[in-house]
Amino acid sequence: MLKIRDIPNRFKVLIVFFLFILVISLGTNVFLVLSNIGNQSSIVALQDKYKLLSRRVLIENFSDIIINFLNLRSRLNNMTKPYGNNFSLYFEYLPTGVSVGVNSTQEFYSASLFKLPVVMAYFKHKEKNNIQEDIKVKLTNSMIDPRFGNLWIRGAGYEIGLDEAAKLALTDSDNTAVNALGPYITSSDFDDVYNAIDIDLNLTSNGVISTAKSYSSILKSLFFSALLTKDDSERILSFLTESKFNDKLVAGIPSGVTVAHKIGVYEVGNDKSYSDCGIVYVPNRPYMLCMISKSDEQTARERMKEISSVVYDYVSSVDKPK
Repeated sequence: MLKIRDIPNRFKVLIVFFLFILVISLGTNVFLVLSNIGNQSSIVALQDKYKLLSRRVLIENFSDIIINFLNLRSRLNNMTKPYGNNFSLYFEYLPTGVSVGVNSTQEFYSASLFKLPVVMAYFKHKEKNNIQEDIKVKLTNSMIDPRFGNLWIRGAGYEIGLDEAAKLALTDSDNTAVNALGPYITSSDFDDVYNAIDIDLNLTSNGVISTAKSYSSILKSLFFSALLTKDDSERILSFLTESKFNDKLVAGIPSGVTVAHKIGVYEVGNDKSYSDCGIVYVPNRPYMLCMISKSDEQTARERMKEISSVVYDYVSSVDKPK
């Protein structure tokens, strides 16, 4: 039996060296495994906290799912052709940015869709000024507007937190709530919002003019947390998931699928348009869909429900290309 004292010294040195390398290698592998477990745990924790934000802003090596959208593009063009210029839509597959547009740059009055950038400007104002607490205000007569929402019933003098008002402006599309935010938003706050999403604020006497494609930039700035903090972006998107107006875009989506969306209603004389724009959170395949219909509201409902259903069915079931 070979004993250590019988091994020549020069071989002893080599044995010690190789043992040292082996220990270092094993230690490194254990460290990498533990680090990977730690990173995965950290990623899972972030995804649990920010359920509505893009995975791209949480991890850098997220593997996008590549889908061929040629068939969907053809289907949508055929479906909307009878509607002519009275309908526009913009679809974008968020993991890759592939998009489909039909009259997507046609202008329309955004109406209540504009409440979303108002709320974003309010939260941007709080961030810039490091305001942590909720701001309490009393409603004034000039804020009262009964056309949308129920906050106006509380009347002048009613005290409300502006964070709650921001929520009501999105979930109920409440006019009084959005009016309450007005005094606490500066033109600089609006500039911050529109400069960040790189679209012009086209304001006229009849409201803000937008397009289906440009409005998508507002939603994407939340999804990718490009303007506001992750916490505020997530909070605003969560408000949008609680919208009470689910008879258009959401009507074409199976129950249980999360949708963060905002509706718009423009009715001036015979000029009417209805819009619904949002993010549909198909697991691992989130997409954005913005639709505007210049028609009566029932027609708008039928068009949007059908198109929303077709888009959802395609995205949720189509296989990746071979």
